[in-house]
Formats: sequence, structure tokens, C-alpha cells
Amino acid sequence: MKRGVAALSLLGLGLAQEAHRVFIKNPGGSFNQEVAFIWPWVYFFSALVFVVVAGALAYVTWKFRARPGQEGEPPQIHGNDRLEAVWTLIPLGIILVLFGLTARALIQVNQPIPGAMRVEVTAYQFWWDFNYPELGLRNSNELILPAGVPVELEITSRDVIHSFWVPGLAGKRDAIPGQKTLLRFTPNEPGNYYGFCAELCGASHARMLFRVLVVPEEEFERFVAAVRDYTPPVADARGQQVFQQNCMACHGIQGTPPPVVLGPDVGFMGNRTSLAAGVLENNPENMKAWIRDPASIKPGVAMPGFPQLSEEDLEALVRYLDGLRLEGIDFRTLPRF
Repeated sequence: MKRGVAALSLLGLGLAQEAHRVFIKNPGGSFNQEVAFIWPWVYFFSALVFVVVAGALAYVTWKFRARPGQEGEPPQIHGNDRLEAVWTLIPLGIILVLFGLTARALIQVNQPIPGAMRVEVTAYQFWWDFNYPELGLRNSNELILPAGVPVELEITSRDVIHSFWVPGLAGKRDAIPGQKTLLRFTPNEPGNYYGFCAELCGASHARMLFRVLVVPEEEFERFVAAVRDYTPPVADARGQQVFQQNCMACHGIQGTPPPVVLGPDVGFMGNRTSLAAGVLENNPENMKAWIRDPASIKPGVAMPGFPQLSEEDLEALVRYLDGLRLEGIDFRTLPRF
């Protein structure tokens, strides 16, 4: 019994600590602001229906209770046309109001936004690719957006059906092979927003995560300007050699994609807040564990392990990857949502 209570307590604590990841009422984006506008109406009508139904039930139970000395059945009521019309028209009115509010919100969140920045989102098992065609920028597993600037995401998949979902910013959109679905919103509040795949897609569906990093517009412009002048640095020459021998066939570096895209771009690995598509915090120890045995962290992942690497080669490779960064750019200080 005590173990069960302890387990439930730990589960409750864990859910409370992680609740910010799936808080759909966060006003961080225009999409969620439209949805949040509907919530007070839903709460109001839910409370109204509960009070009326529970109150009527309590009244009838009290009013027509059996009293001492009462014999036989009480007077029978076989219908009341006026009351039946009322309890039919009121729910119909509630439904029509909620329908109108929902239709308004759907129109608002789906209409084109003039001047929106376009980002191509491609889902793979089990990671995400983000391409900014107008900016000449590509990043994987972390979508970087400017606050206050409307964005239009063109979402698709290269293998099975996935679903793009950032609860703190916007609703879900399916990623379907051979098709493009659109998601439009304006991120208003800077922060590190947790993203998920919301469609069962394989063994590591639950670990197909990503981040949306919303930064002030001037910082985003500084980031884009730095990308234009970016030459991948070589923090460790031995690590670069290890990368070329073992990793380059699948992973590209900004501006130098591999022949066939099989894995995430690592051009700004040192600037990322997470590894393994959002599963691990970005630090040297986690990076070494991921390179040695990725399948133990993410079952079904296409990346092979590299247990054959010596400790010296592995540390050199990690130094090289961590050195692939834009200096002066730090996303770790963003508040998390």
C-alpha cells in the first residue's frame, strides 16, 4: 500500500514538473490566443449545465421524497411541453454559440498571413528537419523563430505519417508523405517551447521530440546574418577526421549536405539545447553516450552505434561537434514552455 502511494506521489510530481511541456493555454503564439479565447466560454457553459442539472436533481430528490405516513404513489406527471421545449432550446443555443466561436477561431488560425516567413518542415523516423528557403538556412530538431514575426510552416514527411505539435504555440498538423500541410501562427513570447510528434510512427514515436526556440527579432536577425558568413569551424582536427570517416555519409554541415539526407544537419550542433531530437540535454557526456549506442536511447533509430571508437577519438569527435557553433549565440537562457 505504501509503495503504491509513493508511486502515485512520484507520478503526480513528475506530471506537475512536466506540465509546462503540454500546456495548451500558453499565450505564446497567436494560434493559442485564438484557442484560449474559447476556453472561458466552454468553462462557463459547462458550469452552467452542471449547476442546472445537479440543482434540478437535488430539488426533485428533496421535493418529492417519501414522507413518513405516506402511502401509495404520489401524483403522477406525464409531461410538460413547455419545460421540454426549454430544455431542448437551451442546449441547442449553447451548441450554436460554441459552434460559432469555434468556426471563428478556425478561420482565424487557418487564414494566410501576409508577409509570413516560410519554413519547410520535414519529418523523418525519428527526427525533424527545418529549412528556411528564403534565408539559406537549415537546422535540425530545433526550429528557431523571431518573436512577433508571422510564420508559415509547410509540413511533410519522408517515410510514414507523423504529426507536428508545439502545445505552447500552436495546434497539431499531420506530416504526410507526398503532401504538404500548412500551419500558420505568430510566436509572440520568446522562449524554449517543447515539441512532439503526435502521431504513432514507430518504436521511438514518444522520443521524436524537438524544440522551437523563439528569440527577439533583433537576435534572430543577428543569427541569420551570422549564418550567411558562417564557415564551419574546426575545434579539433582529429575530431574532424573522425567525423569525415564515420559520419559525413549521413550528416551534413550547414551548406555541405550529404549525397542523401539520412540524418540531421549538424552545422550548429554547439548551439543546440538538446540532442537526439530533443531527448537529451546537449552536453559532452550525453553526446558521447549517444554516439556510442544511440539505439539504447532511441529504439528503432537509423543511426548505428560506434562502440569501436577509442576514447580519444570519441572525445575528439565531441570537441569537433561542440565547436560547430555560431559564437555569441546562446539559446540555453530562454525560458521553457
